[in-house]
Amino acid sequence: MNLSLRWRLLLAYVGLILVGFTILALLVGRQISTGTVRDFTRQLEEQARVVAQALADPVEDAEEGKISAAEMQRQLQTYATQTNAVVVLTDDHGRFWLSSHDTPVQTDTPEIRAASSGGISSDIRDGIVYAAAPIREDDDDDDDLIGVVQLATPLSATAALVQQRWWGLLGVVLGVTAVAAIAAFWLATTLTRPLDALRQAALQIAQGNFNDRLVNTRQDEIGQVAHAFNYMSGQIEAMLEEQRAFVGNASHELRTPLTTIRLRSEALREGTLDPATARRYVVEIDDEVQRLGSLVQDLMLLSQMDAGRQEVGHEQIDPVRLARQLLREIEPAAKNRQITLTLDAPESLPALTAGYNHLTIVFRNLLNNALKYTPDGGQITWRLALTDAGMRHTIHDTGQGIADADLPHVFDRFYRADKSRSRATPGVGLGLSLVQQVVTLYGGEVRIESAGTGQGTAVSVWWPLRNGTSISWSRLVQSSEIEPI
Repeated sequence: MNLSLRWRLLLAYVGLILVGFTILALLVGRQISTGTVRDFTRQLEEQARVVAQALADPVEDAEEGKISAAEMQRQLQTYATQTNAVVVLTDDHGRFWLSSHDTPVQTDTPEIRAASSGGISSDIRDGIVYAAAPIREDDDDDDDLIGVVQLATPLSATAALVQQRWWGLLGVVLGVTAVAAIAAFWLATTLTRPLDALRQAALQIAQGNFNDRLVNTRQDEIGQVAHAFNYMSGQIEAMLEEQRAFVGNASHELRTPLTTIRLRSEALREGTLDPATARRYVVEIDDEVQRLGSLVQDLMLLSQMDAGRQEVGHEQIDPVRLARQLLREIEPAAKNRQITLTLDAPESLPALTAGYNHLTIVFRNLLNNALKYTPDGGQITWRLALTDAGMRHTIHDTGQGIADADLPHVFDRFYRADKSRSRATPGVGLGLSLVQQVVTLYGGEVRIESAGTGQGTAVSVWWPLRNGTSISWSRLVQSSEIEPI
């Protein structure tokens, strides 16, 4: 049988409630039966006391001969009818005197003996309840005993009272069960309705509709699941948008050099070009091939990092020596544009534990960016400083700077702040993404600051001295001797 979660919860709740109340009813029922017999016995004792008080004067009159035995028996019959019991009268010595049913009974019984001693007593024998009370001359307990009255009624007389109380208990159990079933249905609905909404939202996402979000007004665990689902939906949507943009940009960046290569190669194949143009086309084809190779290499590295297949390196690298080597690489291009390169670093710094290729990717990209966006005659300064938090590298240029609107997106893949000069300025917009990925891989942080367009740019990289170390940017800034621009 395939039942929904709501009905399974409802049946489980109602079943547990019924089992619990059934066990409780059985336990309470036993107490009801015992209590009913006890109450019935006490009631019979009370009736015996009342009848004894009522018979005090008639018994005295009968002893004095004022009332006949027949009249006494009629009175006993009247009380028997009123109490629905057999009324037996004994003398002060406990000997049988009269009975409401004209039937002699045994009088040497525990309750009669107790009543002859002045107390009200009861006993249950052979399915009959007996109660006896002393009869005195008047209501004063110190007066002489003149007889004993005994009331006897079958125990089965309590069955109706027990049954009545059982029916009352059953009514309460059924009423509480009904209320509990309603509460269980409400609870099951409360639990399953969000799940149904979650299922519908998941189906919408599976169909590519990311606009639907779960309406979440709850603060419990289900509300937390709904919040997590909405967050997941947003993240998936953002990832898909990023992938679409990535594919589109990658296709565009690949198509452009391929188109250039195809056009140049077709012209070369036709053999109609002069030698100078042919040589220029060959150089352009070689440049585009290098550009394609660099793009493919960057894409592969990003893909490996996204998949978590890149491992941190454990080489011991001198940061000052690395900085000098990378500055020497761009020095010819900087001289051609009269850009001044400056390294501001102590003579000796502790080695960085990393992969040489990873460090080269980070700082070569940052230097190339600074060189691309710094106008002729500008300056590029690389400062290294050791702090309590790690080692901080700051590459500052006097270039075109970055607008405030572009700063939050500079690490996005294929993002170019200089859209108007995207073809004139080499690069595809993957460098800073690679930088951030590599720095994050080693537990470091990278931050770009600019006072605005035309105000230059400062890129700060904090690199931990040991792998796995991580620290917040606020602590990094506080512990650094270099103030942000």
